[in-house]
Amino acid sequence: MFCKECGVENQDENIRCKICNTYLQSSDSPLSGGDRVKVIAFFAFLILPFGWFGGSIVIIFIALFGLYIMKKDQSFTPIINAKKWIKVYLVVLVLVMATITTALYYDEKAYDRVHVGTEWYDTKEVYNENINVETAMVAGAVLLATPIVVSFFMSIFNNLFFKPLEEHKNWILEHGIFADKPYEKSILDIATEKLQSFQKPQSYSIADELLKWKALLDQGIITEEEFNTKKEKLLK
Repeated sequence: MFCKECGVENQDENIRCKICNTYLQSSDSPLSGGDRVKVIAFFAFLILPFGWFGGSIVIIFIALFGLYIMKKDQSFTPIINAKKWIKVYLVVLVLVMATITTALYYDEKAYDRVHVGTEWYDTKEVYNENINVETAMVAGAVLLATPIVVSFFMSIFNNLFFKPLEEHKNWILEHGIFADKPYEKSILDIATEKLQSFQKPQSYSIADELLKWKALLDQGIITEEEFNTKKEKLLK
């Protein structure tokens, strides 16, 4: 398969051109089974183990909110914005963790007790300069690791969530993520309709039905006996 933009030959299964990154196939097609597994795995990765001890809750919220706004506005822009916000959140999260780690390291080292002569002193009182240097080295190492950690997690998120959505964005905007056929109702839509039907008072539907049959009786279309039979069935 040749790219229409740059003319480079690509393998038939490629979605994008390996040179210019242009789409080679239409994005107006349903997600494959593998892509759906990736989307599910994305949320499973955030939930387990133990939801990163609460750190992944914000990412889940951003992703779900992006999906909601995408469906509401019929635009893929919210997903692109969600990707940016998740990246910003990861940077902030890693920097906060780095600050906490450095503070704990300094606290542990600075307040160790050492024996000098006949007296006991805090480590920072004896080796203050060394502790400061070591703490600075730890802080620097953590800061250097920040872009690596953020890039690692964003790579996972791209492969599991953003890339599958982008490759099928036209279909998703029109029909939803897990739809196999055009205008197929999603599981969420079906569940919502079921819930609404349960919540709807049954007395209203029975009353409407009785009014319809009474109108037929008044018009002489049905007999009194037929009306009473139908009435008994509805009121059971």
